[in-house]
Amino acid sequence: MKAFRGTLAAAVVLALVAVFFLVVKPELGTPEPVGHPKLFQFEKHELVRVQVDRTDGDSIILEEVDGHWVIEGTGFVAGRSMVNRVKHQIHDLTARATVIEASDGAELYGLGDNALTVSLELRDGRTLSFKAGDPNPSSVSYYVQPLPGDTIYTVQKAAVDYYSLTLDEFRERRFASFDSKDATAIVAHVATAEATHTLEIEKVGERQWDMSQPVEMAANDDRVRRLLGRVSALKAKDFESMESESDLARFGLDAPRLDVTVRFASRDPLQLKVGADSPSDNRYEELAYVRIEGDETVYVARRGLLEEFGQDPSELRNRRVVRMKATDVIAVDAELRADPDDDLEGEAGVRYAADEWFWKDGVPVPGSTPERVARALAELEVDAFIDDEPKSLGEYGLDDPRARAVLSDGEGNERVVLIGNEGEPWVDPEGHERPRLFVAIEGAAPVYLVDERALSVVKDMIREGNRKKKKDAEKAARRERIPSDAIPDDPEEGDGTEG
Repeated sequence: MKAFRGTLAAAVVLALVAVFFLVVKPELGTPEPVGHPKLFQFEKHELVRVQVDRTDGDSIILEEVDGHWVIEGTGFVAGRSMVNRVKHQIHDLTARATVIEASDGAELYGLGDNALTVSLELRDGRTLSFKAGDPNPSSVSYYVQPLPGDTIYTVQKAAVDYYSLTLDEFRERRFASFDSKDATAIVAHVATAEATHTLEIEKVGERQWDMSQPVEMAANDDRVRRLLGRVSALKAKDFESMESESDLARFGLDAPRLDVTVRFASRDPLQLKVGADSPSDNRYEELAYVRIEGDETVYVARRGLLEEFGQDPSELRNRRVVRMKATDVIAVDAELRADPDDDLEGEAGVRYAADEWFWKDGVPVPGSTPERVARALAELEVDAFIDDEPKSLGEYGLDDPRARAVLSDGEGNERVVLIGNEGEPWVDPEGHERPRLFVAIEGAAPVYLVDERALSVVKDMIREGNRKKKKDAEKAARRERIPSDAIPDDPEEGDGTEG
């Protein structure tokens, strides 16, 4: 027992000693590795200027101006990836090893007259400088010499090897970037062997576009945003200089195959032209010369833009023809006419308030039918465009439609969907047919073909409305048979639920 208490006491003493060394003298518990000193340390956002002085006397200077990085003296935009690379590699640079404490023999490490000198200026005015020399024998590290100072270290190759790259490598390669949400219009003149047309598209609402050329029609938001994305994502594979306007012919830009102007709400328009094909080292990559109007640089970029803008304009047509968001719908009123195969008919209306749907008499609607109707009709996507200027709606059964649904939003806008006769069915690869119906939007000319689901959800709403009306009538009849003196002061009203 005494031996046990002695062992316990020794353990306590050892624990106290450990706490002393780890807490009172923490530097003894976490020593810095010998030969791995921290060379530079700063926050990435503090960097505002980078200067690379080369042995030929030329310098490359990247500078932050009004929140944007430029290459000083060139008018070029500095590459975001290159600026981020400098910040990432140098802001917390640790040496891999200390090579020599004195500068004698610096030439042996490429740190003599042939060394690159890099200076980093921080937001608070501090300047950090170093020389970058040769790779070490294994080529996995580079020799560097912080300035002022004589000590030579090795650092990882990725930290400094890019400083010897050409000026073009420091340029931003995305040369037509913009925020697509700020775009308000696109005007494009296409003149290729495959297509010749003028495309004019204008934004008319949130995610809503109208085309005025070559035909008037609503344009599909996803397809328009794809066009904008193609322009904004252009990336230079190479850069060509233009000495004068006469050089335009050399690049096929005097008669461009594509001339695109994108207009914006908060900045000047962007005009871009695509000229002749450029030679490519990759047979699978087709390139073309591209120029931004007013820019002295001609960019070599992928030519996919030509195919995108050269497509049949009808492919841009908006298939969501009601042009109303389901989440904006606050009222639906529907009428249904019976047909020979189905005697279901009637009318019903629902209203949305306080996160709930109600019948027109204020009784809550059970289930999800109103939400399904609003979504199916507001976001109705047509299968086919049948007739843009029909001489008569009678041949489609739209002069006396089988169903008529009025959708209203909170701003007083209304869309009226007319559903007519059956048209040509859709046939899947296995030969199964799916019925389709003719549809039109009241006040607009075109006739479309849509999936039968549009009529199906309207029928569901009418069916539930008729059921409610029947129950309300039965309750009213029962009340009439009850003597007036037996009716309670606060009679129970029908709730419209099934039971």
